[in-house]
Amino acid sequence: MLEEWLRANMAVWDELTGVHAASTFYDVEGFKRGAETLTSIELEELGPDVGEGTRLLHLQCHFGLDTLSWARRGASVTGIDFSEEAVGLARRLADEVGLSSRARFLRSNVYDLPDVLEGEFDVVFTSWGVLTWLGDLRRWAQVAAHYVRPGGTFYIAEFHPLAFILDDAARPDDLRLGYPYFQGPEPQRFDEPGSYADPDAATRNTVTYEWNHPLGEVVTRLIEAGLEIEHLHEFPFTHGLAFAYLEKGADGWQRIPGREEDYPLSFSVRARRPAG
Repeated sequence: MLEEWLRANMAVWDELTGVHAASTFYDVEGFKRGAETLTSIELEELGPDVGEGTRLLHLQCHFGLDTLSWARRGASVTGIDFSEEAVGLARRLADEVGLSSRARFLRSNVYDLPDVLEGEFDVVFTSWGVLTWLGDLRRWAQVAAHYVRPGGTFYIAEFHPLAFILDDAARPDDLRLGYPYFQGPEPQRFDEPGSYADPDAATRNTVTYEWNHPLGEVVTRLIEAGLEIEHLHEFPFTHGLAFAYLEKGADGWQRIPGREEDYPLSFSVRARRPAG
């Protein structure tokens, strides 16, 4: 029997797949015409290592726009998501843009992935809003490390946990705390309609269960899983968050007005599996 949190989160993401596919936020039609969906962070820090023939595994890929963007750069990609609707749409998009020969998509939650996928990859990649859906970060890191070939790379670009501890009513001049940084094992329950991609969307499934993971936990779990950290970078900007204290700039990144360089809002970790 599925855990209540997993069942609720799956229902939300199955429904949001259609909402997101129709949103201007994801701009699926623009992607079909060749628009880039990967951010400058991923392109600068990981892009040089992804090219023709690179075997790339994308964990929690949603409906595959970033996965297919790596395929456009020559990689042979495998995208994983727990939403049946998202995986179905990803497969259709791969066919539509002519990338099905180098892109496959499988439905699985991260923890059960070794039951359905074999092999090793040059790059294991994940990004933007993935960790908040995971209660067991130790198992997540073990699965991710399991798929990195010796000498291969693990990479994550993600929202900084600081961004999720501010109060819902926080403003640039009133950045008060509203949520714990050290949350513990129990998820936070939210009941909110709409989506970050379309806040006004009428949604039936509105309850989610989420975890905020301290940055130290993220890095420690990767090290425990046998990966060697190459860098941990923090950035005072982010994207895709529907928080009132953020303002989007001309470069597409969101910052805190008047405090543009003061607080971390995103981070990236690059790690390597030892070749020996």
